Amino acid sequence: MGETEVPADIQKLMDMKKKGEKLTDSQTKKIKQWKKALANPGKAADKLVKQDAKRERRKESGSVKVINR
Repeated sequence: MGETEVPADIQKLMDMKKKGEKLTDSQTKKIKQWKKALANPGKAADKLVKQDAKRERRKESGSVKVINR
């Protein structure tokens, strides 16, 4: 993992964990998802394509789901 640039939000969470602070389940999940994507970039890319297709279908159907991206 040393070569890859760690996103700022993930780095902040990892620093909190190193300091011994208790992370919430969602924060832990965010770190885990980033590590999984790093370990298997092909699957991560496929997942992004699939998610984007879902977003397009929702937009076409008029759904008002909020996406924090």
